[in-house]
Amino acid sequence: MQETINAIYENGVIKPLQKLHFKEHEKVTVTISKPAKKAKTKSPAMSLIGIFESGIGDLSREHDKYLYGQKKAK
Repeated sequence: MQETINAIYENGVIKPLQKLHFKEHEKVTVTISKPAKKAKTKSPAMSLIGIFESGIGDLSREHDKYLYGQKKAK
């Protein structure tokens, strides 16, 4: 049986945050990994910062192209 749980490391001891479904004194194999860090996603609007100093003169006409990478429908 395999079970994934959350635990906390405290004073040199790993403490499960929920009840485990093992018999008393049952041998188990433990694999430890740190939780993955959440990736920061960049907002499409953030790419507009500084655009007015960039010399782009067609921002209002080509709004979708610059904000979303899409070409304007003809």
